[in-house]
Amino acid sequence: MKNLIRYRYNTMAAESPNGEWTWRVILEEPKGFREVLAKRLMVNVPSFSKEDEMPVVGRKFHMACRGTFRLDEDGTGTVDP
Repeated sequence: MKNLIRYRYNTMAAESPNGEWTWRVILEEPKGFREVLAKRLMVNVPSFSKEDEMPVVGRKFHMACRGTFRLDEDGTGTVDP
């Protein structure tokens, strides 16, 4: 089974370099969650909504999918099957 990937709009984007990092991508790893910021996000798999209790920040609403995530040098995140 592919990894569960959560993503949501970065409400702090305006405070990121040049205000460009508009997406938060949350990856589940053996030791917990890892967050990656992306300028653009392309999701090439079916997605669904998900409500989560996240460590430190509390309840968040995400779009979620299963796939493989990669971040290109230009800041584009892509989720593929």
